[in-house]
Amino acid sequence: MREITLEALLKEGKRYLRKYDVPQSPLDAELLLMQVLDITRVEIYTKSKESISYERQIEYQELLRKRAQGIPLQYLKGNQEFMGLSFSVTPDVLIPRPDTEVLVESVQEYTRKENFQYLAEIGTGSGCISISLCYYQPWIYIMAGDISPDALRVAEQNGIRHHVQNQIEWIRSDVFQGFPDSMIGKFDAIVSNPPYIPTKDISTLMREVKDHEPYQALNGGQDGLDFYQRIIQEGHKFLMPNGYFFFEVGKDQAFPVSELLEKQGCDRVEIRKDLSGIERVVIGRKY
Repeated sequence: MREITLEALLKEGKRYLRKYDVPQSPLDAELLLMQVLDITRVEIYTKSKESISYERQIEYQELLRKRAQGIPLQYLKGNQEFMGLSFSVTPDVLIPRPDTEVLVESVQEYTRKENFQYLAEIGTGSGCISISLCYYQPWIYIMAGDISPDALRVAEQNGIRHHVQNQIEWIRSDVFQGFPDSMIGKFDAIVSNPPYIPTKDISTLMREVKDHEPYQALNGGQDGLDFYQRIIQEGHKFLMPNGYFFFEVGKDQAFPVSELLEKQGCDRVEIRKDLSGIERVVIGRKY
């Protein structure tokens, strides 16, 4: 392998990703090189004439190869920003997305207004929702469940990383089946961004999602509503009187999820939109 400058290596990286039709290939090539060399974007240009060692070239080319195969950039970097915090992510967890910040911000608003103290999260994944809530509102406590022990390990490490481990109890649970009876009637709110992609639609998703993110974190059943039904039915008894459900929903799911809440005895149903104008969050109060 020949000696090459940073500038030339980056140019080759951009060309390689473009060849394989990787979305945002110039940006991805930059970010991967920044990771390999542990430098900032400014340093990409201020150090452009510096030579790159063979070892770093090989490391960079391996990351480019994986990205060209469709492996998400976030898994290659090992982290993703959410709510101003950096979270470790692995293929065991769904990658946190900006849309979900609307859910967290909604819970934060209600927490202040209704003085929430005890919350539950179903399907915590990387832990980004529970950890963000606890980080910015240090008086609350959350019981966060997930069916995947591998996901819980990632969440637990993220909790330690952001110093909120004393506010969160991680619990392996299929929806509420692992929650102790001692918590019946105790939660001020139940929060969830559950799997909501209809099974038949998963094959139409971008390859980064359908081929590499955890299938069980995507598959919401035939109509995408399976987990909403279960969470509302099983979770109703765990909410205290006047407790709240907070859900992230997919496109065109806000109305059917609202109906599920109302049929289960909830009022004050509210729908909130994300920055793209899509109905993204549904809130309902148990009465």
